[in-house]
Amino acid sequence: MNQDPDEKDMIGDLLDDSFENVGKIKKTYSSNRPPALKINQNYNQSPIYCPKVYSPQVQQKQNSYDLDLRLTKVPVQQSAPNSASRPKSYESEPQFNAVDEISLDGDLISKCKDQNGARCIQKAFQESSQAIKEQIFNKLEKGLLSLSKDVFGNYVIQNLLEFGTPFQQQKILIFLQPHSSQLAFHPYGCRVLQKLLQNAHNTPDFSGLFDTFKTRVRELVIDQHGNHVVQKLIQLMEGDISLWVLDGIEGQVNKLVINSFGCRIIQKAVSISNNHPERQMKILIEIMNLAYELCISQYGNYIIQQLLKDGPLVIKNQIQQIIMEKLEEYSLNKFGSNVVDCAIKCSNNQFKLKIMELLLNQKNQQVLFVRLSTNAYGNYVVQNFLKFADSEIQKELYYKITNNQQLLQEIQQYKFGQFVYQMLTQKLELESFKL
Repeated sequence: MNQDPDEKDMIGDLLDDSFENVGKIKKTYSSNRPPALKINQNYNQSPIYCPKVYSPQVQQKQNSYDLDLRLTKVPVQQSAPNSASRPKSYESEPQFNAVDEISLDGDLISKCKDQNGARCIQKAFQESSQAIKEQIFNKLEKGLLSLSKDVFGNYVIQNLLEFGTPFQQQKILIFLQPHSSQLAFHPYGCRVLQKLLQNAHNTPDFSGLFDTFKTRVRELVIDQHGNHVVQKLIQLMEGDISLWVLDGIEGQVNKLVINSFGCRIIQKAVSISNNHPERQMKILIEIMNLAYELCISQYGNYIIQQLLKDGPLVIKNQIQQIIMEKLEEYSLNKFGSNVVDCAIKCSNNQFKLKIMELLLNQKNQQVLFVRLSTNAYGNYVVQNFLKFADSEIQKELYYKITNNQQLLQEIQQYKFGQFVYQMLTQKLELESFKL
């Protein structure tokens, strides 16, 4: 079916990124344009995209305004995604120039809520003279709260807190402190609040700001945005002062382990409480009640790994016992295999010997070593065991496997089993085995 030349030309023009030459193309249009067939032939012969020319039928349409509208609509959306939400009066204003004082006229608060305007104002405040900085700050002072909760404006407020004078930083603190709880639960406001806490740290104002959150820590730790404020406070506060966060965690560990931010809070809290075993054990008991599920949890597995590395010995032993009970289930799981790997790296030889016995154990006429070696996740467990086990354990496992030709043939039949087989072959060449 032949394509309508009008339609082809229209599509070509809309796909062309250069809209500045639209008027020029119209002026240079000639009525003796080559026929459509000849254009197609030239286009096919050249790998370069040929500029499009309007067809006479399209130019003769009475409603030329509709065509111009379609030609200008796309670039406007591409250059300013939020232009549809702008007031018409703002679109007619001159573009803000960071080095031009005349651009400071008008509503700077509205300009800060535009992506380009926010960037220019940040640059002006950072690089301009002190007089211009003062002028910018005075115009934005009334909109500190609304800008703190704006997708673009929050970066401007953070910029003021970073490059403003101590007096300006103090005014921002005084203005925003009554709204700190509101900002803590806001997706953009929590970013401003973290910057505010960082500036106020080691100053008399910090204690008053901290008291606002101390009574709401149980709400903050389980909130998607408030948890970042808690993490910032943990980072800034040291020693016994940071134990306040344990008050918010105790009794609701089961709520925190279901997402990434909650697990990060638990990991930091466990680390903080190392010097306070009684408080720490209360948290660890709650964690161990969920240990079976956490080992295969997308986020909870990181808590278990941390305990295997830095937890008390009694907790490490409990986790190792759980892993031995569920070795096959965890090794075949994407997240559980990470826990098994960590246990192998951090454990003593006694645990590794028990793992080796389980790997060589037969169930349903197939050795567990084969089932793991031929699995997408289990093969990494086997490789890490061969890599991190003690040399004597490596030798013993190696001899028991290589002396069983049927076992070697089974793992060779599978893609992932071949990785394990190659590792065994490399072990054969090591002088330490003296074969």
